Amino acid sequence: MKKLVSRMVGGFVIGVIIGQIVQIIISFNLGQGEYMPVVDHFRSFFVSETTAVIVQILLTGIIGVTFATSSLVFNIAKWNLLKQYSVHLCITALVWIPIVMLLWMPKTSINTLIFFLNFLGTYVITWVVQYMISKNDIKQINAAIKSKQLEGKGDK
Repeated sequence: MKKLVSRMVGGFVIGVIIGQIVQIIISFNLGQGEYMPVVDHFRSFFVSETTAVIVQILLTGIIGVTFATSSLVFNIAKWNLLKQYSVHLCITALVWIPIVMLLWMPKTSINTLIFFLNFLGTYVITWVVQYMISKNDIKQINAAIKSKQLEGKGDK
């Protein structure tokens, strides 16, 4: 339980930090030399800019918590990698996509499609890299096991 809470708190903090970095990047692009604590579209939902900033911080923290806790599916040993990644993709997409679209994305059909394809493409690339790393790790573990078995036969 302590590990889970630690993971959640860490995920929240990392989510907020990444959210603020994104906001700084957006400010460079849209702010005309000024820092924009929130984009105008998101700001329009609230009575004050302060409330919008607080909600943005909470939402980016929720994204961080989601990624930090959903990665626990990779600890389910009885699931194969494809199932683990599929479940992880669904969980993260269900949280990340609507929040990011609410916070930062213009609401056009083409932008939504591009945004979703970018998310999916990034996820597939990450999956392929992780799959290759896991496959290499398995090969090394099998080689170590085989080496130990050969050493054991030599002693007899």
